[in-house]
Amino acid sequence: MARLSRFLLTLLVVIAAPATALAQTVEPVRPGDRTVGSPAAPVTLTVYLSTTCGHCADWHTNDFPAFKARWVDTGKVRVAFRDLPTPPQQIAVAGAVMARCAPEEKYDVVLDTLFRSQAQLHAVPGPPAQETVVRWLAAAGAAGGLTRDQMNACFSSEASFMEIDARARQSNADGVNSTPSFLVNGERVPDEAIMTSRGVDAFEPLIQPLLDGR
Repeated sequence: MARLSRFLLTLLVVIAAPATALAQTVEPVRPGDRTVGSPAAPVTLTVYLSTTCGHCADWHTNDFPAFKARWVDTGKVRVAFRDLPTPPQQIAVAGAVMARCAPEEKYDVVLDTLFRSQAQLHAVPGPPAQETVVRWLAAAGAAGGLTRDQMNACFSSEASFMEIDARARQSNADGVNSTPSFLVNGERVPDEAIMTSRGVDAFEPLIQPLLDGR
């Protein structure tokens, strides 16, 4: 991945926007969102994530499998993922590009690999070495079935990075400025609701009434 390595040396993407108030409702799914679950599901969970966010990795690897088994695999909930890169933003953007480079049906596989191997980025104090970042990205791309040429093509395309920038700015416009953040059918889930009760239990009182009232 020589081309990718050279690109990461010069990648300077800064995504910053002032915090804005969250609109009362936000579109649960937009064109370009990567999704898991049936489009016919009555409830949509919208998740704002960053590939370098430790809390995102914790939720996706420890809580999401049980959530998916109960709500998504049973056709009750559709999950839509949105990008909001957090520091170190250059690396977070690169992770988002890699995930979106894969076929849509492999997006969550790549995302899961990035999260499960995220610790290697912090194995030593200070910013991770370029070689470490490249290995982290390449392993995730390979999990999604991408060849080295396909990975390099994604990282050589300015459009790939412009897309992440646009998606991040839209996340800010939604009033979201931290990760992970969640919406249920377009309405913000208070952070304390997730932190107080983890996993499936955290979403039970938010999702079940919507299913009961449909």
